[in-house]
Amino acid sequence: MITEQRHRPESFRAFVNAVEEGAPVPPVAADDLRRLHEISVSMGGGHVGKNGVIAVERMARVCSQEANLPAVWFRYSRLRSLTREGVLAEWQYGTDFDDAVYRVAATIPMNGLQLDQEAFVQRLRDETAT
Repeated sequence: MITEQRHRPESFRAFVNAVEEGAPVPPVAADDLRRLHEISVSMGGGHVGKNGVIAVERMARVCSQEANLPAVWFRYSRLRSLTREGVLAEWQYGTDFDDAVYRVAATIPMNGLQLDQEAFVQRLRDETAT
């Protein structure tokens, strides 16, 4: 299915439709989120959350071979939303984030469009407390 995702926008759209109906978003690799963030920032002229649309083909080039591209994209879009809302300011350094941000964003349970913002912040605090 991974190869199909890279070449067929329909599979990407089907994933998004399922998530919009409440399907869970599987965990992804934190490094894939980091790489997507880096390309997003570079496309946005060095500003977090100011990027345009990133094509599936470009995502496929920056993410690992085994990446579930729709899941990476969906989790990254939630990460961007939290950034725009100022929720991650404590863990943001310029245009980059503490490693814990990528780890939590990659693995926190997500069902449909729901992301428990309080649980996200609590996990960040727990991971960075040591």
